[in-house]
Amino acid sequence: MNRFFEIACLTQEEQEEIHREIERRIEEKKKLGLLSEREILEIEAMKLRPLPDIQDVQSVYEDHLFRPKK
Repeated sequence: MNRFFEIACLTQEEQEEIHREIERRIEEKKKLGLLSEREILEIEAMKLRPLPDIQDVQSVYEDHLFRPKK
């Protein structure tokens, strides 16, 4: 499986450990019949998108805490 993530705040060794754990869990689910080879390939082909920054979605949050009292 290709490396599909990069976590800037972790060392290379920590990232490798997480990657191995993910691969181990996928193999476990494959053995249990919870995932097929086709599903694994579909998941692997998916593009990860970063979570939006709070500054990108400010308009979603209502500013009810700082409104002037009537």
